[in-house]
Amino acid sequence: MLYERSIGAVVVFAIFVLVVLGLSFYLGRRAKSAKAYYAAGGQIHWFVNGVAFAGDYLSAASFLGICGMISFFGYDGFLYSVGYLAGWIVALFVVAEPLKRMGRYTFADALDNKFQSRGIKLTAAISTLIVSIFYLIPQMVGAGVLMQPLLGFSHHVGVLLVGVLVITIVVTAGMVSTTWVQFIKGSLLVIFCFILTVMILNRGLTTQPVDEAGRPMPGFKTTTLAEVASNPNLEILPEEGSWAKKPYVRVVDKTTKEVTVWRKAATGDVLSEAQTLTVRNGKTFANGRPQGHGPGDGDLRPVGHVVSLPGGITRTGAQGPAEYLRTLQDSQMLLWSKESLVEADGAKTTVYYSKIT
Repeated sequence: MLYERSIGAVVVFAIFVLVVLGLSFYLGRRAKSAKAYYAAGGQIHWFVNGVAFAGDYLSAASFLGICGMISFFGYDGFLYSVGYLAGWIVALFVVAEPLKRMGRYTFADALDNKFQSRGIKLTAAISTLIVSIFYLIPQMVGAGVLMQPLLGFSHHVGVLLVGVLVITIVVTAGMVSTTWVQFIKGSLLVIFCFILTVMILNRGLTTQPVDEAGRPMPGFKTTTLAEVASNPNLEILPEEGSWAKKPYVRVVDKTTKEVTVWRKAATGDVLSEAQTLTVRNGKTFANGRPQGHGPGDGDLRPVGHVVSLPGGITRTGAQGPAEYLRTLQDSQMLLWSKESLVEADGAKTTVYYSKIT
């Protein structure tokens, strides 16, 4: 989908960045020693440290990535979040505590202090950098992805902006600024997640989704192969190339020359409307039209909603957490999957189709 820049969101983000940078430079004046830089002088309160740990745990890679893993792989994806937590406990007792007793601040320094070997120290330093790079990649990707819907910035601008901001925070005051920034982030995440949860439970579930203005969202169409074939204004394109032996029917409107894609049902000749995103010669087309928000442009529509609720009702009203989860478990959901096809001219088309679970 395309995202438009929100001035309000940009202003809020700018204020938050200025506050964080101001805090970092202020605390940086107090980081005059290695202990102050690497360990915040040992003066951070346990509560602040605890919330900062939670804020660090709820990073882009974990907070967004684990949600995505659970969405795609269910319980198997949930196990990744357990791995994160278990790894932290191991690091706390096996690495952090011995480092504190030895009076060292990095893993490489601790190994050098014990073995007095430049080779071991170099190996530890290189492995630390490699692990950090692979951890940093999903963080930066997540930052760029978040910047697109929140601020309307392109992905690479979001990555560069967040990268420069994080480097500035770490360089100015080390662990003391990092801890307080994570404390602020963790506090905001916990508070607003709680507020969001209360709002969701108060709203309940409904089979009639609405847009931001409260208007009913248009549903996706269904038709039959016979109806399409009998329409004189439509033409079914041949199944050739990457479309051959696929459960899709491409239909071209003879008047507008727009091509739409429909997915065949497993049985019968029922067709369900699909969405497509095609990249051809550097240009992106959504549902057969140039992607954009101008006249004649197209874009992907929001998808995924509750199809039916237990008892045949259309709205549940406010619910408690346990009741909400039980209702969700007994409901039918319309989810979307996708399949990518590469056409003969090199264009890549991603087809998004619905499936009821």
